[in-house]
Amino acid sequence: MMNYQERKKDYDFEDLVEMKWHIIVLIFLIQQRWGYIINKKFQKDHITTKQWLMLIILGSAFSSPPSMQEVAEAMSTTHQNVKQLAIRLENRGLLKIERDPQNRRILRLKITEECQMFWQNRKNDDIKSINDLFSGLKEDEVKMLFEIMIKLEYLSENLYKQHK
Repeated sequence: MMNYQERKKDYDFEDLVEMKWHIIVLIFLIQQRWGYIINKKFQKDHITTKQWLMLIILGSAFSSPPSMQEVAEAMSTTHQNVKQLAIRLENRGLLKIERDPQNRRILRLKITEECQMFWQNRKNDDIKSINDLFSGLKEDEVKMLFEIMIKLEYLSENLYKQHK
């Protein structure tokens, strides 16, 4: 397997379209590999990568319990997919599915105390895992990558809405 410097030599950095194509491929490869790693880390807890992502979004993107549709939009997936994930997480005791008191047709997702304890108990392991994923990057590279990823996420959200 080639190291970083050897791989870098293989790319034609003069052709911007080719570079963008490689970026897309690399993002998908990283997603595949990190998804595998995260699945392995949560395997003993019986939590999948998609369930992990949903719990992260529930805990950080909303100030009050969101509807399933709001979570689906935040995850760029369907209401049905969110419902399947939510049912499994509810069975694990990590969230509650509750009817909205104002509109009984709306189901809201609420993180449980057990979920908060779950994350608290994992905190040290999660910090180590996150640091391992970025171990080859310097602090300024992580900050630069964060800026770029925020822009890409914004652009991808707009393109996603146009194509939806």
